[in-house]
Amino acid sequence: MSFEDEILDEAGQDDDEDGDEAGEVSVAESARFGPTDNYDRIAYFYDLEYRYRRQDVRFYLEMARRAGSKSRILEVASGTGRVSQKLLEAGFIVTGLDISKEMLRLAEIKLAESSEEIRERGRYVQGDMRDLDAALGNQEFDLIFIAINSFLHLRSQADQLACLQSIRKHVAPAGRFIIDVFNPEDKDSFPSDGRMEYVEPMYNPKNHAFIHVFVSTVAYPAQQRRVHHYFYDETFEDGSMKRTVSIFRLRYLYRFELQLLLEKAGFSIEDLYGDYDFEEYGEGSPKLLYVCRRG
Repeated sequence: MSFEDEILDEAGQDDDEDGDEAGEVSVAESARFGPTDNYDRIAYFYDLEYRYRRQDVRFYLEMARRAGSKSRILEVASGTGRVSQKLLEAGFIVTGLDISKEMLRLAEIKLAESSEEIRERGRYVQGDMRDLDAALGNQEFDLIFIAINSFLHLRSQADQLACLQSIRKHVAPAGRFIIDVFNPEDKDSFPSDGRMEYVEPMYNPKNHAFIHVFVSTVAYPAQQRRVHHYFYDETFEDGSMKRTVSIFRLRYLYRFELQLLLEKAGFSIEDLYGDYDFEEYGEGSPKLLYVCRRG
């Protein structure tokens, strides 16, 4: 089987089947929900790759400020704490939720290394974004957000709607919900013909290795899917190399499809921005950044 055929086979997998292959996670709710991508194997690489990316942090800091200094904030799919830790450092009360144990472990290390005052305002919990009740009970939050495309790991419309309906139940009556996904019309920013692209070099201080990151992406427009193969090549001091491969399958959304899902889940649209500078969404905008209220 060729590399391209392998990608095609993976992209065509049924959404309802259990995610028992490497790179997928299937939770106890698998009878209700389809599989989603598993970050456990590459959590450390992810943290190295994204720890200095701050494009969206100023946006969430401003939205948190608008919610109020005493507001309760929930980041869904919080990963290793890239955004939530900055909100905590700014003085906000923050809960981070993620399905990956390893991502949460790294986030909790950062929290443990923070001051006592920050630790008292922050916490991380494991949970599935499609069933927040299981992890959070009946807690409500003044601001809930899903950052940087994490929502797109849900591969079926049923799972996407379940996630939005679950989130709505936890938005306080005067609270806001923000969802951030890429604009699929911005095709020039996302080569998707399967070519191997060099992303960046990184240094791994844990084992004194250099890591070279590559990605290969194939798009399937009829299915609104993109399949990403990430390659992390570690080169060690003795000249040896180790490659770690991770596969992500994203189901992307267009503007009015996402708006309809949000409205069906019980949200009303307050604003739609096209980037993190609060620019109005328009032709060429790289982002679909919805700010919602409970309808």
